[in-house]
Amino acid sequence: MAEQRRGKLIAFLFLIILGVCWFEPIAWLVANSFRMEREFKIAYSGVTGPLDYLSRLIPKAWTLTNYTELFDVGGTLNTDANIGMMFQNSAIVSVVVTLGVVLITSLAAYAYERMNFKGGNKIFWALLYASMFPNIVSILPQFRIANALGWVNNLNALIWPLMSGVFNVFLIRNFMKGIPRELDEAAVIDGASSFQVYTQVILPSIKPVLMVVALFAFNGAWNDFLWPRIVMTDVNNQTLTAGLRLLMGQYDGHQAHLIASCFISMLPPFALYLCAQKYFLRGISVQASVKG
Repeated sequence: MAEQRRGKLIAFLFLIILGVCWFEPIAWLVANSFRMEREFKIAYSGVTGPLDYLSRLIPKAWTLTNYTELFDVGGTLNTDANIGMMFQNSAIVSVVVTLGVVLITSLAAYAYERMNFKGGNKIFWALLYASMFPNIVSILPQFRIANALGWVNNLNALIWPLMSGVFNVFLIRNFMKGIPRELDEAAVIDGASSFQVYTQVILPSIKPVLMVVALFAFNGAWNDFLWPRIVMTDVNNQTLTAGLRLLMGQYDGHQAHLIASCFISMLPPFALYLCAQKYFLRGISVQASVKG
């Protein structure tokens, strides 16, 4: 009994250390985003040790200037980078992609799992194996297609390539395996069509895994960096995550403002996770629970 208690204590201390290591950079980011620019430049000079460093994390004077000036295009910062437009572009792309992924992948998973069509299983595994190739190999063909469709500098180029995901289909399909087929058969006997079975039987039962897929899709679209940097050459069409690289060049000498922009970019995914935490923890196990 004592050994179990000792083991739990060691595990607890180890988790605390990991939590501190994870939280410290975020605390640094948040604290310095509210620090005056001139204070930030001298805040960490001549640090003598860990305790001295920790004491300097807290700003002497808290300010919202870094945030207000970020949205003042051509103002104090003398930059043409419109962070408000970047935030809007990221929000549009992420929300549309999330809704599209949830709809398309759930329909595809339902078809592969519940509709026994010829060659369906082979097609699914072939697509899954094909998805193992690194995304970088599809950048050139993807750009040529976007250029042919006239989607360069257009949000369509950021939305449609992310509208699917074989791994998400795999995740939802495995979740559906835990739903008894008797529920489908009972609905069919009552006169329900295949689409009604999907909307009235399957969807209510797979809400947890759909929330996981939605979180993955939103984070993937919001944090996408390489593809927007390639296909979006106009600053007004750029997304926030990719636009941070542009801000690094234009905010020369304004590190506190750049830190504030980084904090803004991480808020939506974090807020979404907090709101959907209980569904995420239930769905990540890929176990379906059907309540009577």
